[in-house]
Amino acid sequence: MTTLRPLDVLDKAKGKRVLIRLKNGVEITGVLQAFDLHLNIWLEEADERKDDVQVKLGSTLVRGDTVILVSPQ
Repeated sequence: MTTLRPLDVLDKAKGKRVLIRLKNGVEITGVLQAFDLHLNIWLEEADERKDDVQVKLGSTLVRGDTVILVSPQ
């Protein structure tokens, strides 16, 4: 049995939709393209949701120090 590290799980999620929750309460979903060790995350087809208002962002780079949670969907 192999134990996956959190970054291994994210690496397997490349090309799939992920949910990102930020410190300010915003949730962003999009297709994970790339990330680095600081958790800076590049998404395509991204959507931002806050207080039931949804905004299409398209290609987006999320700064890692604002991220609380990243979850493959």
